[in-house]
Amino acid sequence: VMQLSKGGILSSRLVIDAMGNFSPILKQIKGGRKPDGMCLVVGSCAHGFKENSSSDVIYSSSSVTKVADANVQLFWEAFPAGSGPLDRTTYMFTYTEPQSTSPSLEDLLEEYWKLMPKYQGVSLDELEILRVVYGIFPTYRNSPLQAAFDRVLQFGDASGIQSPVSFGGFGSLTRHLGRLSNGIYEAIDGDLLDSDSLSKLNPYMPNLSASWLFQRAMSAKQKLDVSPSFTNELLHVNFSCMQRLGDPVLRPFLQDVIQFGPLAKTLGLVMLNKPQIIPSIFRQVGIPVLLDWSVHFFMLGLYTFLSAYIDPVIRPSLEELPLKTKFQWKRRLEAWKYGAGLDYEL
Repeated sequence: VMQLSKGGILSSRLVIDAMGNFSPILKQIKGGRKPDGMCLVVGSCAHGFKENSSSDVIYSSSSVTKVADANVQLFWEAFPAGSGPLDRTTYMFTYTEPQSTSPSLEDLLEEYWKLMPKYQGVSLDELEILRVVYGIFPTYRNSPLQAAFDRVLQFGDASGIQSPVSFGGFGSLTRHLGRLSNGIYEAIDGDLLDSDSLSKLNPYMPNLSASWLFQRAMSAKQKLDVSPSFTNELLHVNFSCMQRLGDPVLRPFLQDVIQFGPLAKTLGLVMLNKPQIIPSIFRQVGIPVLLDWSVHFFMLGLYTFLSAYIDPVIRPSLEELPLKTKFQWKRRLEAWKYGAGLDYEL
């Protein structure tokens, strides 16, 4: 129930919180808890790029560098804009832990204006800036967020369903939209709006939790105990191995979909091709993080097995179950499928 300004009342059976990372409801649930990581993004869309036929997804042109008082590893993304043949969007982003030494968006934007012309091979004087974009994307290890209240469901970025290495969750939301819309309809239709039932719509997903290792590996430490070029070396060997393994391995990863088979193949090939990088990985991410990640990697394999072999056995008998039990099992089967990345089709 919402009390309106003129004394009216707006009631609803279910409140869907789609107010993003900084939702006031989300702040209440988190209780002021600091994010475990952040992705800081600055960029612009500009007119005047004569060479405008290529794009970058993750591009790094330097090793760890200083921005303000912080060590950061800077990455770039660029692609032609749809507003015109000479219009191009460029982003500069970094992953960091939330602390007082982290650079501000203003610091990053100043660095962006210095580095972007060199990255794109143009002069700022040749460009007409159409718009400037910037954002902070906080990430939490315990995601997606379980429903904390009856009749209130977090949706989209507010639910934490996005990958910790992405700029928000538009891509992940589109992948999960069918699952969520069907689940919400069934929850309302069956009056299954308690917090426990709603939590089944934002379940544990091992492929999402496994992505944490990648954010940690791509975040520069303030006290470096690895080479400043470590992240670039790691990305180079990983992408080289994925390219050798082909599109079934490379394309899902580029779209933030982690799958057990492709990930296991990539890790195996990396260890064979460049075993000397393994000690640096341990120093960069830490043994506790690696042990935690190993659990999620095992669960990723388990969910893959359950979705591929147990789901077909269980699914035909779902319609015979009581309403609430059927709802819970349908959500469980979806969690196996989406948590293993098997919703992705090449």
